[in-house]
Amino acid sequence: MPAASTVKVLISAAMWCAVEEGALDAGRRLSVRETPAPGGGGLLESFDPGTELTLADLDILMLAVSDNAATNALMDVVGLDRVNALGERLGLAGTAVRRPMMDVEAAERGDDNTTCAGDMAALMAALGRAAEIPLRACRRVLHGLGQSHHTDVIARHLSVPGRVVACKQGLLPSVLHDVALVEDGRGRVALAVLSSPPAAAEGLARLAARIHAAVTVP
Repeated sequence: MPAASTVKVLISAAMWCAVEEGALDAGRRLSVRETPAPGGGGLLESFDPGTELTLADLDILMLAVSDNAATNALMDVVGLDRVNALGERLGLAGTAVRRPMMDVEAAERGDDNTTCAGDMAALMAALGRAAEIPLRACRRVLHGLGQSHHTDVIARHLSVPGRVVACKQGLLPSVLHDVALVEDGRGRVALAVLSSPPAAAEGLARLAARIHAAVTVP
């Protein structure tokens, strides 16, 4: 199904893997004028064109507020081949990144970004294990996800003192998704609730809470 913004987790992971490999410098700066606005809103579109941000800054914007211009800038730098290669290495057979954010024409001709709940849960689990993805890369991705401003699905009933919910939501007219790694003193749980057509946020939130309770050791 359409991945919407959940694919940004894979883009972030690919970027930080490239940083760990020495292929990218997280401190590299891009000016806002180098990041064409895709439309659809976002903080970066409102910045002064002369403002310069590092790749690490753009990553935070992409994960915390789901900024589409920041995402597209990172996609250009990281490259779709690197993003999809990481997905293949992780066994995400149902996930493909084919187009920039808000490229409606590409989506309409069938070049859409796609994923499934199993793949997203596997990706979040990989970030929790830090085996297939370097530890420092995992930590950077989860740091950004932990600052998400979109917390009305998985985090709605699971965000309590002593627990970290690192989550990324995806929203389009045709879908409502949320994926997360939930961590507390009892361990880590990877969750993915995807819906198309979009389910009610409260219904998905309750489903996520039930799944978490079912797999968590009392």
